[in-house]
Amino acid sequence: MITADTLKALSPQANATRISVYAPALEAARDEYGIDTPRRVAHFMAQLSHECDNFRALVENLNYSAQGLYKTFPKRVGSLENAQRLVNEGKAAIAEAIYGNRPELGNVEPGDGFRYIGRGFIMITGRANYKRYGELTGLPLVEQPQKLEEAETAARASGAFWRAKNLNALADADDLVGITRIINGGTNGLDHRKALYERAKQVWPEPVLPPSYPGYTPLSQYFTLEELTQSDIAERNGIENMPTPEHLNNLKDTAQRMDKVRALLGQPITVRSGYRGPALNAKIGGSKTSAHMIGRAVDFVSQRFGTPLDICRKIMASDIVFDQLIYEGTWVHIGFSDTPRRQALRADFSVTPTAYRPLVL
Repeated sequence: MITADTLKALSPQANATRISVYAPALEAARDEYGIDTPRRVAHFMAQLSHECDNFRALVENLNYSAQGLYKTFPKRVGSLENAQRLVNEGKAAIAEAIYGNRPELGNVEPGDGFRYIGRGFIMITGRANYKRYGELTGLPLVEQPQKLEEAETAARASGAFWRAKNLNALADADDLVGITRIINGGTNGLDHRKALYERAKQVWPEPVLPPSYPGYTPLSQYFTLEELTQSDIAERNGIENMPTPEHLNNLKDTAQRMDKVRALLGQPITVRSGYRGPALNAKIGGSKTSAHMIGRAVDFVSQRFGTPLDICRKIMASDIVFDQLIYEGTWVHIGFSDTPRRQALRADFSVTPTAYRPLVL
């Protein structure tokens, strides 16, 4: 979804050489951290573009005038005269004044303010944040802070931040202000972020759904609300199997992910089971923690493509991001999550209760 062409379309000011390096790094991070719908990508890339000056800088430049420094950090600088002194002394002095001796950033040692200035696509700032996102990515960011100026590291740290702050949920709700507050701590640059998001929506457009009518409510290109909630058992027992607003949002996301499965198989999919409300789940004896209950799982077959085992093989060999893929014998179960484990399992019905063992192909 993120290519040199789409990155250039979002930020035409960016250098072509930088774009050729940044695009594959950002695409890999997007995939690793589950930023996997057009709306999520649009929010993610708009925020990053603002933070790193349209992909022109991976380190905070600190090129302030005295007036600009005092206006931006009046409490830390104290006066216009002091701001001028700091500008005269250089970037290290500015960084220590605005970021030094700030326990909330983890900057408690002399020199931490300048050592851990904003870096990366999302401008990770402060020793504590370098430590946290170093741990989440497995990279030595505290020991080697300049690594955040490398494209791959910057991209992975941005993805780790996005996941850690659960920003996919805000992106799904189209809450640009909420995302901005978490990234920025306020709403600085909000108008620019909005303009970038409007452009990003053109670069990564959401699929146009077919028109709905009674009994036919599209959730994605290939799947409808009706087929993802239909249940013969619910109908026979008078159970209303409709999702809550929160679970409906999950179901829309699931439908879009299932579109990718449908495109991968190249053949129609028959849904055996999608959303199960509490009453239906209890009626069939389903797990109380089933992903079906929150609209994040689908049981399905595709007879034109092949057997359920054929389907599992195809998905496992693809870049489809799933939480659990289970070969259930006569159907396939696939579950999704914002923190996918990519577990491939097979159901063993020869024991009671059913055991789930690694699927080895």
